[in-house]
Amino acid sequence: MQSRDELKRALAENRIERADELCRELLRETPDDVDLLTLSGALARLLGQPQQALEAFSRAAALDPAQAELHNNLGVVLEDLGRLDEAEELYRKALGLKADYPEAMGNLGNALLKQGEVDVAVARFCDAIALDPGYASAYYHLGHALRAQGEWQGAAQCYRKVVELQPDHLKGWVNLGGSLLALNEFNDALAALHEALALDPESVDAHWNLALALLALGEYREGWREYQWRLKDPAGGFDPSFLGRQMWDGSPLAGRTLLVRAEQGFGDAIQFYRYAQLLARRGEKVVLECRRELLPLFAAQGDAIVLFAAGDAQPSFDTYTYLMSLPHLLGTTIDSIPPQSPPLKADAALGDHWGQKLAPATGLKVGVVWAGSAGYKRDRYRSLAAQALAPLVSLPGVTLYNLQLGAAAEDLALLSGAGTLVDLTAGLKDFADTAAFIEQLDLVVSVDTAVGHLAAAMGKPVHLLLPFSCDWRWLYDRPDSPWYPSVTLHRQPAPGQWQPVVEAVARQIVPLPEASLQDPNLLFREANRLRGEGDLDGAVRLYRALLTRLPDCAEVYNNLGLALQDLGDVAEAEASYRRAMELKPSLADACNNLGTLLVGRAQHDDAEPLFRRAVELDPTYLPAYVNLGSCLQVLEQPAQAVELYLRAITLDPGYLEARINLGTAYQDLMQPQQAIATYRELLRLAPDHPEAHWNLALSLLSVGDFQEGWREYEWRLAGCEPELGVPVWRGEELGGRTILLQCEQGLGDTLQFIRYAPLVAQRGGRVVVRCQIPALKPLLERVPCVTTVCGPADELPPCDYQVQLLSLPHLFGTTLDNMPPWRPYLFPEERRAALWSLMLEEGATLKVGLVWRGGPLPRNRACPFKEFAPLADIPGVLFYSLQLGEEPDPDVLPAVDLAPQIKDFGDSAAILAGLDLLITVDTAAGHLAGGMGVPVWLLLPYSCDWRWFADREDSPWYPAMRIFRQGCPGDWPGVMARIRRALQERLNCQ
Repeated sequence: MQSRDELKRALAENRIERADELCRELLRETPDDVDLLTLSGALARLLGQPQQALEAFSRAAALDPAQAELHNNLGVVLEDLGRLDEAEELYRKALGLKADYPEAMGNLGNALLKQGEVDVAVARFCDAIALDPGYASAYYHLGHALRAQGEWQGAAQCYRKVVELQPDHLKGWVNLGGSLLALNEFNDALAALHEALALDPESVDAHWNLALALLALGEYREGWREYQWRLKDPAGGFDPSFLGRQMWDGSPLAGRTLLVRAEQGFGDAIQFYRYAQLLARRGEKVVLECRRELLPLFAAQGDAIVLFAAGDAQPSFDTYTYLMSLPHLLGTTIDSIPPQSPPLKADAALGDHWGQKLAPATGLKVGVVWAGSAGYKRDRYRSLAAQALAPLVSLPGVTLYNLQLGAAAEDLALLSGAGTLVDLTAGLKDFADTAAFIEQLDLVVSVDTAVGHLAAAMGKPVHLLLPFSCDWRWLYDRPDSPWYPSVTLHRQPAPGQWQPVVEAVARQIVPLPEASLQDPNLLFREANRLRGEGDLDGAVRLYRALLTRLPDCAEVYNNLGLALQDLGDVAEAEASYRRAMELKPSLADACNNLGTLLVGRAQHDDAEPLFRRAVELDPTYLPAYVNLGSCLQVLEQPAQAVELYLRAITLDPGYLEARINLGTAYQDLMQPQQAIATYRELLRLAPDHPEAHWNLALSLLSVGDFQEGWREYEWRLAGCEPELGVPVWRGEELGGRTILLQCEQGLGDTLQFIRYAPLVAQRGGRVVVRCQIPALKPLLERVPCVTTVCGPADELPPCDYQVQLLSLPHLFGTTLDNMPPWRPYLFPEERRAALWSLMLEEGATLKVGLVWRGGPLPRNRACPFKEFAPLADIPGVLFYSLQLGEEPDPDVLPAVDLAPQIKDFGDSAAILAGLDLLITVDTAAGHLAGGMGVPVWLLLPYSCDWRWFADREDSPWYPAMRIFRQGCPGDWPGVMARIRRALQERLNCQ
């Protein structure tokens, strides 16, 4: 008892070492005391003994596994040891035991954040705050996570909440100041940092952030003094003494030799090299240590400075300093910045070498750099994508020269393909080469990186592209730089907005020459002509040239977007459309075009309001009616689509596209006869319209009119030349000759119609099949009468005839009364089926496979997995997932996931052979089961697909198939209710 009392006193007096000793003594007497073990772990962690803490917490958690706090504690020490996966698992275990545990939720967020899962970490921190709105640590780490996402405003709000809850939270104040700096809110940042320094006058981080704020505001005298605090950062690697020499304090050198050590990035060394020159020109003895890549450049300047590379043996010296301490030691203010005079020069011999390499070019020679070093922690803010330079690429009279070392091949290809870009960087060995290269150019466009500093120090005109957040080197709210008179600064107007920056540069570096100052309308029409003729690069160049003169012309941005979209540059096209809409909100064409782009990315919900806006702006704009109708069909609103198409047809009875879409909308409404009438009316207006014939075929087949339907179906081939130079088979006897069956359309179509291969063989043919993907080959090779199966890249054997697979029903005169005789025609490989059967549970359980979506299916044909929840509590059913690319959610419906082990359709067939039933949406899996004769229940949307007919719950193609169709668009719950009843009925019959 006395030891426990002494332990309490030691804890109360914060004598951690003594408390640890006493705790371990008590544990020798009672080694299974969970409370003592927990305390021992906490004390060991405080003493920096994580392994001892791990052992104590592990034993405590093992003794009392139901206590959530013990698993949380164990997670914390594992996180200390860098074992993040294990820590994450323990935090989740703690939350499983105690869901309303904010500390465990916050710790889980920390572990996820450290593993780079920022989005998930943000969600966990928010959950922790919801559990405890006063949980300062969760706000603090949420601030870190938001900062990692570039959400500086949100981060600042989090840190404000931290210091509101804990006014003495030093790091909260420091990080608040840093976040406000990133937002250019300097006054508030200074106030926050002064609060931090009031709490801890020795805080290196607070002094550092204060230095950055003061320097950005031009308060150099105090700013340089604060900047010296970087030397006290233990992580900075700065030596308080170097080889036994003391750091220079700025006093007269009086003949002593000063070693200046370059620091930080290449750009910093180039910017502040002028100070080493200044001292040398005063007659001081200067030795400069720098990175090896800079030695030839600095040596070419001819200064009386001894140079050596970092890591090499040092020349003799008496005292030393760091390069970026010289502005402080020499008392630099905003008005006394030493000029880079004379400008840095290139080595004469290298200048001649690069002068010969750069072929003479008319117009401006412009060097470009779009990214800095990836190792710089804020590089993602200062660098931009290569495609953002597109406004410069096509400027008339400009040749771009790449100065981006290590540029990705795709970036170079993108810029070269869009205009003129010369890449000679393979010959650049160091900064001396780069300087000689720059000497041959007229100007440089660069992000904030070393090349920009070098060009500026050489006196070249430089257009510097800067992010929204102000870097102290360029001062705040200035278009120029007192460090480099030849620099023009272009800043983002808001975080992430590079397009206005690049466009501003484009307008400044090369106004169109007088010879091209013709009527802008003529240029616009010429650009449109080039686009219409397919010269998209030429059109883009002209549109961009126009924008240098007419930067606020919405119509030019709109048409530029069309050309870019046709070139496949979707992101740039979207930016152009959005810019057009900003400049002219009433431009219906831009709304419509942006909508079509979003539809191409399957963003129909976002596209729909744009199409509606286009129709509102211009009620006679027919393409917008059709596009809005198509969008509504995808969104399962076909009735609204019908109204739109009818309005468009009223406006222009000859607008055939509206009639085509009207027919498809009737199909979606399960009104195939209306669709047939619509297509017949269209064909009276345009008898040879292939798409009308094709759609008529689909509608006829959906009502069982196979005779006319298959004949019309052949219109799909209109205008298509046969791939091989052999005759197309028309159904005649083959007499032993070889015929190629060309698989077409979807994989399900191939599985449905490969049943005709034996019929072709009965005509005396040797059947070769070419399929769409290699994964089909193992299955199709087992179809009766198929001799050879080739994948898309395989060499074909010699063939005498060819035919499209889906032409066979027509050639064999298939009708509902004359279907091919039914027998299974798709078979698994016996060995594979036997192996898979070992993985399927034996017994009387009903084994049911599930597939809920296909590949590029329309989204109304995919059934969200959550809809299967009503099946979860049916006893006697074991579900297996065959769904590729998506795991089943066990909280919705427990299912054994077989998909990761499925390599091809041979595996799928082997699995189906061991199942009692497949429940699937309309995708290839349903056709596979049907072709094998495996019972299959098909889930269909409220739409009329020709394969399944409009009014049947069975299929003449697959006798073992039952169809479960939605009663109205989106009615998956109704479908699942019927599936549930059917499963129960089947179980009752077993």
